[in-house]
Amino acid sequence: MKKGALKTIMSLLFLFGILLVGLLACSSDDTTDIETDVEIAEVADTTIQESFFNSTSLISYTKVDCTLEDGTTGDCYELVFSSNPVEDGPYCPETIDDIGGLGIYDGNTNPGFQVLKADLFNAMEADGYDIVDDNGNINTDDFNSGMVDSDLSYCLQAAPDNNLQLSFLIPATPKLASSNNDIDTIELVGVSVDGVPINGNPPSVANPGREIAGNIPSLDPCGGHNDPAGYYHWHFVAETMNQVLAANDITDVECTLIEQVVDTKLIGFAKDGFPIYAYNTEPDDLDDCGGRTSVTTDYPDGVYHYVASNTDAPNVPKCLKGVAANNNFNVQ
Repeated sequence: MKKGALKTIMSLLFLFGILLVGLLACSSDDTTDIETDVEIAEVADTTIQESFFNSTSLISYTKVDCTLEDGTTGDCYELVFSSNPVEDGPYCPETIDDIGGLGIYDGNTNPGFQVLKADLFNAMEADGYDIVDDNGNINTDDFNSGMVDSDLSYCLQAAPDNNLQLSFLIPATPKLASSNNDIDTIELVGVSVDGVPINGNPPSVANPGREIAGNIPSLDPCGGHNDPAGYYHWHFVAETMNQVLAANDITDVECTLIEQVVDTKLIGFAKDGFPIYAYNTEPDDLDDCGGRTSVTTDYPDGVYHYVASNTDAPNVPKCLKGVAANNNFNVQ
């Protein structure tokens, strides 16, 4: 064989070797990515299990087709619960000398998270809200009497309706959004394991869009209340409520109806499909939405989850990382 031909063959063999190594490397990388994607999908697809929920209030647990808020389609769990599976109250006090539940006041005088008592009502009166009558009684609206005066302000105390059914659509496979969903006032955050809706900040007297300014909604000492539609819902994660009260120097009331967390506890799921946990000791590695990825008793392989604050009021997640389903909450 001529020297030039041999040199050409050797060059071709060298190039073929490089090409073969590259192909094998690409094939190996692709296989790894596929296996990783499958593993993540399998873990995410079993995030929500029927056994996590209170069987007394859970009516049905079904996987259905759904459309997400970003326009994509997929599978969701449709969870249907009976309403008001927890005790609640007290709410509005009868007189200015009594102690009621809790409220978040956004007026000019003495604003903030506080007990419904004289300090709050005197502040409201100073800001021009007529909520205390001449006999020291608190104007209270339970949404049933219809006897309200538009010139007056009221402590709002909606009555429950125990015959309602609450339906939630939660993605079976959580999908990260392109940006955080910052939770608005009263926006649905998710659902507790008892089937109670979890919402964002409760409204207050000066919230824009209110038909009648000056009315302050009342919360019970565990951070929940009844919607005017009749169902009970949370504005706090109740399992760490007493820590929140202590952090805000509130000593007049305490949460006695909900057992406080002593370690870590799964308390529900956000509407994007990721779990929500209560921790007795709040971790120091939380992201901007109050979430972290770690092993839990319920998820021994680890899971991304939101953590309720032990100091903030309210203490629910301020934003969500995932994409929720369209029409994710309905009342029947």
